[in-house]
Amino acid sequence: MIRKSYSFEKDGNFNDVYTLSNEQGAEVDVLTYGARLIRISMPDRNGKFADCLIGCKKPEDYYGKNPYFGATIGRYANRIGGASFTLNNERYSLEANDNKNTLHGGVTGDFSRKIWSAEIVKDRLELSYVSPDGEGGFPGNLRVRVAFALTDQNELVIEYKAISDKDTVCNLTNHAYFNIGGQPTVLDHILMINSKKITPVDDELIPHGDFMDIEDTPYSFLPAKPLGQDMFSDAKFIKACNGFDFNYCLDRVGRGLERFAYVYDKESGRRMDCYTTLPGVQLYTACHTGGFKGKKTYVDHCALCLETQSFPNSPNCPQYPSALLKAGETYHEITSYKFSVK
Repeated sequence: MIRKSYSFEKDGNFNDVYTLSNEQGAEVDVLTYGARLIRISMPDRNGKFADCLIGCKKPEDYYGKNPYFGATIGRYANRIGGASFTLNNERYSLEANDNKNTLHGGVTGDFSRKIWSAEIVKDRLELSYVSPDGEGGFPGNLRVRVAFALTDQNELVIEYKAISDKDTVCNLTNHAYFNIGGQPTVLDHILMINSKKITPVDDELIPHGDFMDIEDTPYSFLPAKPLGQDMFSDAKFIKACNGFDFNYCLDRVGRGLERFAYVYDKESGRRMDCYTTLPGVQLYTACHTGGFKGKKTYVDHCALCLETQSFPNSPNCPQYPSALLKAGETYHEITSYKFSVK
């Protein structure tokens, strides 16, 4: 079931919250501003429901400054080094909003600050936005559609589709901040990521076409381990980031939807299994959220993000899987988060 559960006007714009619910009593709230996940209510082992996302206190508050809580990210999720790339022998200059680099689409191209159109299509909430040619510096009129569905098996499915009238680059994700146990931090959450390599970065978190083996290192989550086990390691990148903020190259066996990770919280019994069609995932452990006043006052490491993606800076790194979207072709990717109890 999908219903419009709340509406408000902000800065002369109308915004809606839609609630998806299933036969198990689980609920998911989606805000049209930023096409954001703002609440995921799932049961623990005792049947008690609780919100598994951190974020702002009220839907109106997402208009304020926040670290992309729950937003759909585009045109290009993560970073593009030097705020530029070359495509078809033409150099495109983007908006630098992260030192001299472009992060999550830049400024005017930031999908998290757009009001998306909403349509209920059977058991799916479909949100759409048209990014005009040149927005943020990216080529092509890009028509984007993101569909959210909540199954009776407590699986949240996010499906992305986009089409452009010019060759462009496209990399879409969702920036949900998960805390499935309700504790102040996720240090005790157990995480598995099916990956043996990351893309190493420079001092501005930009990769340059390299790969780094992480087996038997603090970066690895294969086998599963508590997040806090190596959160404060002296490993170079972990120490520099105050936690984890890295792209994991997923060990895939094909091109379809595959499980790439799971998160488990012993205290509540909640488990979240994660699936995607994409080649990478950015693990971000809310390294700098301390002091943010949202649903509560947050501390560092209060959540973890599993942002499925093409690799960061891949438009400038031919060694990485291509993020090229050719004119008239359809970008089509799926990511899902399936909740259960143990």
